[in-house]
Formats: sequence, structure tokens, C-alpha cells
Amino acid sequence: MSTEQGAQRRARRHDEIVAAAKELVGTRGLEGFTMQALADRVECAVGTIYTYFPSKSSLLAELMGDAVRLLLDTYRTAAAGWERQLESLSADVAAIARILAFTDLFVESQVLHPDEFRFLQLLITTPESLIDPTDVPSVLPPSLEFLGEVHGLIEGAVRAGALSPARHDDDTLRRTLRWTGAVHGALLVSNVAQVSGLPRADAYDARVLARSVTADLLAAWGVAPSVLTAAGATSSGLTEVDLTPLTDPVTTT
Repeated sequence: MSTEQGAQRRARRHDEIVAAAKELVGTRGLEGFTMQALADRVECAVGTIYTYFPSKSSLLAELMGDAVRLLLDTYRTAAAGWERQLESLSADVAAIARILAFTDLFVESQVLHPDEFRFLQLLITTPESLIDPTDVPSVLPPSLEFLGEVHGLIEGAVRAGALSPARHDDDTLRRTLRWTGAVHGALLVSNVAQVSGLPRADAYDARVLARSVTADLLAAWGVAPSVLTAAGATSSGLTEVDLTPLTDPVTTT
């Protein structure tokens, strides 16, 4: 076997391990995910897994990075299509519509990429730190890119005059983190809707909750009610973009 063939075989095996790890996390949760269970799934010795990943933490870090990159690719593909539909709007309405559409797409990611989305929620809600400090640098770039997109949308709305300028105690970074935390929280609350017999189950709808917390934040940051209403009417159709060409980077060779 040539060196090139060996490298290709190793790359394929790497992708098989990552895909199997993602499936295990999806079916068993993080608490049920072990390197031995992964080895059993791909039919190899557990020692073989460690030749690809030195620790469980390094494997989880790669899964998290892949998940964030996929969500980023989904957003960027969709956003390219949004711009053609926003050309006729005023700058302030278009800027707020982008934020609302981003919120809707983030919610839709639960359907578009359920495994990746569930994995990220598990990491966020699990009390113990599952990724060692030494593996954090591999996760930071895509995570910061994701936050950077939200940061850019909020700054764009300020430049368009749709939001009031950020203060030193409420700068754009803090606004970005507040939005991210609020939407994640809304989606976690929406999981309660799966409980049968729950009164007013419609109140737990993920899209409605995420839209509501986003609208509340935008109002606190100075958006005019008329701009928010116009942007909401426009953004409702923006996420209806064909995203089928997107593939999962974990399973692509």
C-alpha cells in the first residue's frame, strides 16, 4: 500500500469514527458515551480509537467544532439568498429582518441538523466540563466565528439606525452574548412541550419563544415598533431557502 493510499484509508477510518461518535452521543447522550462503546460500534479495539484521538475530550472537541461549522455554513448559504429579498427594504428594516431571520434559522437547525444541534445543547447544559483546556483551542475558531456573525448583525443594525448605539456597559459583545443565551434558553424551555398532557403546549413553541425573546432584546436596544413589525413580516419568509446542497462535514470524505 502506497503512502497516499494509507493516508486515504486513515482519513476514511477517521470519518467513520467521528460519524459513529456523533450517532452514539445522539442515542445515548454524553453520559452514555464511552470510548469502549465507540470501539464496539466501529468494530475495533479501543486502543485503535486512541491512535486517532488521544482522549475523549479531543474527540468531543472535534465533534463540537464540526457542529458549529455546519451551522455556520447553513447560515451563510441562507444569508446569501436573503440579500436578494432585502434589496427593496429600507436599511433599518432590512437590518432587523436579518437578525430575526438568523433567529428563525437557528431554531430550524433543530430540524435541518438535529444531531449537531442536540450535541451542542448537551455540551451547553452538562454541568461538568467535558472538554479539557488543552482541547479548547480547536473549538474556539468556529465558535468565535459563529458569535462574530451575530456580532456583525447587531453592529449592522446600529449602523443602519435601527438600534441605539451600544454603551460601555452594554457593548455589542455583551448584546451578542445576551442574544445567544436567551435563544438557547428559549429552545431548552421548548423541550418541555414534549411532555404529554401539558396545558397550553402551544406556548412552548420553539420558534415563537425564540422570536419573542429576540424581539424583547431588540426593543430594549431601541428598535422602533414599526420597524420591528415590518421586519418581522419580511423575515418570516426569508428562511424558506433551499439548503439541500449542504452536507455534513463529519461524513464527507
